[in-house]
Amino acid sequence: MGIVRRTCSSHPDRAAIGQCVITKQPICAECSTRYEGVNYSREGLRLLHERRAKDAAGEGGSFVAVAATLATPALLFMMYLSYLLSFQFVIDLVGSG
Repeated sequence: MGIVRRTCSSHPDRAAIGQCVITKQPICAECSTRYEGVNYSREGLRLLHERRAKDAAGEGGSFVAVAATLATPALLFMMYLSYLLSFQFVIDLVGSG
């Protein structure tokens, strides 16, 4: 079994030092960017940036945030009503005894 030499996908005359974790293409030292301990190609970094921007825009979790925001005032009002009712119950107990 022989050693296979891989070349960079952008520079066929250069030996690949790694592989982009997103695109899976072999990359040379010039094309490689190490970010968070992992090798990325230029295209891989662009795709990573797009994914993170999409996640930061709130896709997937925005419904929960909106629902919680809308439900909070209603829950607070219900807590206030229960406080008033319990307070009135105590007053009625003390007044009748």
